[in-house]
Parts: sequence; C-alpha cells; structure tokens
Amino acid sequence: MKPQSTRTAEHMFGWRARIGYLCPSVFEMIAYDFYRIAPPGVGMIGVTCMIDGWEADAYRTGLARIEECAIELSRRKCDFIIHAGVPLVVSQGNGYEDELIKTIETLTNTPATTSIVAGMEALKALSVRRIGLVNPYPSELNAAVMAFMKGHGFEIDAVVSLGADFTRIGDVSEADVYAAAKEAGRQAPNLEGLYLPCPQFPALDVIDAIECDLGIPAVGHLSSEIWMALKVLKIRNPIPGFGKLLTMM
Repeated sequence: MKPQSTRTAEHMFGWRARIGYLCPSVFEMIAYDFYRIAPPGVGMIGVTCMIDGWEADAYRTGLARIEECAIELSRRKCDFIIHAGVPLVVSQGNGYEDELIKTIETLTNTPATTSIVAGMEALKALSVRRIGLVNPYPSELNAAVMAFMKGHGFEIDAVVSLGADFTRIGDVSEADVYAAAKEAGRQAPNLEGLYLPCPQFPALDVIDAIECDLGIPAVGHLSSEIWMALKVLKIRNPIPGFGKLLTMM
C-alpha cells in the first residue's frame, strides 16, 4: 500500500510560485543564488540549452533548443518562465526579444521574459538611462550588447569586461567584480547605474557594496529576473541585502 503524503499544500514545492528557468549553459551558481534571493514558497524548475561558447555556432545551437526547453517547463506547471541568455538574444538584434517572449508564451500559455528585457525593465524602474556595463564578455559580444541597449534608449558610458573564459566564469572573484564596478565609476563619474549581466557572474554578494560606495543602483542578472517574475506574479516581498531593486517589491 502506497504511504499517504502528510505534506499539506503550503509545504509542497513551489506552493507560492514555480519559476521556470531556461538557462543557456550548465547550472553552476544560478540555483544556489536563486534560493538565496527567492522568498519562501518560490521554487525554480530549470532546463538548459547547453551552449558551449560565445560563438555564432553555439548561439544557433541554443536558439534551436529553446522551444523544446520551453515546452518541458510547461509540462512542469511553471507560473512564469525566464529565458536567461543575453548573448543569444542580442546576437539576433533588436526586436528578437519580443519575438522570443511571444513564442515562449504561445507555446506554454505562461507569462515569460528574457534576461536582457528583465535587466532593461529593472533599470527603467530605477530611473537609470546612463549606464556602465560590467561583465565577463568578450569585446565583440559587448559591442552587440551596447548596440542592443542603445536601440532601447540607453546610453552606455563605460564598459569593463573581466574577459573570463566561457567555462571559467565562476572563477572570477567577488573582489574582481567589485573592482570592475569601481573602474566603471572612475571611467564615467556621471553614471546613473550599473548593469551586470551573465547568470554565472558572481555579482550578487557585492551589489550592496557597489551601490553604497558608488552611490548608484547596480542591477544584477539574476536579481532583475527574479524582480520581474515576482512583480508579474504579484508577490510583494521586499528582499534586502542584494541591492535597491529587490527592496522595491
């Protein structure tokens, strides 16, 4: 005889919200950081497109897998879906983000976003237009990010890349991220905010320090994605310790 579960609804996984996370590559720091930020009762269901580099061929591979990954998340009854992968979206040019979100929402009947859209919406919520970029991307990818964000009305006044190898982003230290943010502030003293994309980038624990010492908001990759998901799902849970954005719930 199958034992009867003693778990009540409020103790089931994701009883408050189930966030689908469509990751471009392997899960390394993302799940750990997600559960440090997420309010009680909010769970992550993740899949990956398994891209293996910052090259056009890798992007094509990842883009070809998005639909099947989205359908798999739909089967797991997600309440919101995040497509994480700035390189995949900016490589396709302005306008592709809307097409991608529409495709995911149509396939899954679930609200969705993509990381670059979440980041830009977060910057707008903080009244930030003049930004500095801090990330591990190669120069050609940063050029694409800059062009994409300029097409959405942002001014990019500083870019500081730590130039990490695709498979070694997690080796970048928090001290490196903090120093890069300070360098962006030195390059452009009139910045209104910083954007730190890339889900494997160890920025989460230095966002508060960056904001304190530079006196401007800093929007991280995962923090902006979670902020947007909770906003859409009307989960009004201010989250301290990871920057101004997450206190604005």
